[in-house]
Amino acid sequence: MVVNIAFSGVGTSKGGKIDGVGTIPGGEYDKLDIDGVCTIDGDLKAESISINGVCTCNGNVEANHFDCDGVLTINGNLRAGAIDIDGVVTVSGNKVEADRIDCDGVLSVDGEISADIIDADGKLNAREIVGDRIRIKSYWKRGLVAMLFKIGEKKSMKFSVIDLIEGTTVELRGVRAISVNGQDVNIGKNCKIDRVAASGELTIAPSAVIGQVMDA
Repeated sequence: MVVNIAFSGVGTSKGGKIDGVGTIPGGEYDKLDIDGVCTIDGDLKAESISINGVCTCNGNVEANHFDCDGVLTINGNLRAGAIDIDGVVTVSGNKVEADRIDCDGVLSVDGEISADIIDADGKLNAREIVGDRIRIKSYWKRGLVAMLFKIGEKKSMKFSVIDLIEGTTVELRGVRAISVNGQDVNIGKNCKIDRVAASGELTIAPSAVIGQVMDA
């Protein structure tokens, strides 16, 4: 195991200290900090991962604590105890798993996002989101995220787009979804949901567009 890697200059390394734009191998690390432009070849496992630059990982990523304030593309799956995103994370694998996910940036996955607690004031895109407590209040803020995607104030990009949402308590705003299922469900403004089912309390904002309310 490599104990620590800090990445912030120019060069490459096969397993030691890195300074900059380059490539590191996959493997196990104690702490991995990336402030430059980095490619990781292979699966990555670490106690702590912090991304403040631009990074591509050609494999799965696993960590106890995962933090991204930069831009990360994962050509695999992401698994962590805690996930904190203020930047942009794109996962081409089928799954993002965590105990807790906090997202003020953008998290996009081709498959499922699963966590006990999901708290998002940014944007989530997935086929399926499953959790105990799910709160998604999407908005599009100026700054790094908008600049990176070069979409400015494009209105259609302000919403989270999810096929299926299932949770015990679900609170949504600015979400486009096909189906939402839960015990206590709160559908807020700027939501467009095809089908909603709640076994407990169901609250729907007057401005929300709901296709059908189903029996839970």
